[in-house]
Amino acid sequence: MKDRLKNWITTTIGALLMIAALAMYVVSKFQADVDIHVTEIASVAVLGWVFLTARDTLLEGIFMNLFKIKN
Repeated sequence: MKDRLKNWITTTIGALLMIAALAMYVVSKFQADVDIHVTEIASVAVLGWVFLTARDTLLEGIFMNLFKIKN
């Protein structure tokens, strides 16, 4: 748990994606006119899990070292 607090940027992104996946699930269940497929919800949840468990250096790799997170 202490390691997650050190990598707060990716943890925040992951938590927001998990909340978005939960919101997508709730909206798809309670509003009939909104068509969100289970695959879309699962993909957002898996992406949130990846960011939740990743280190902040993942963002350096994604942005090809345009900015440095840590010294």
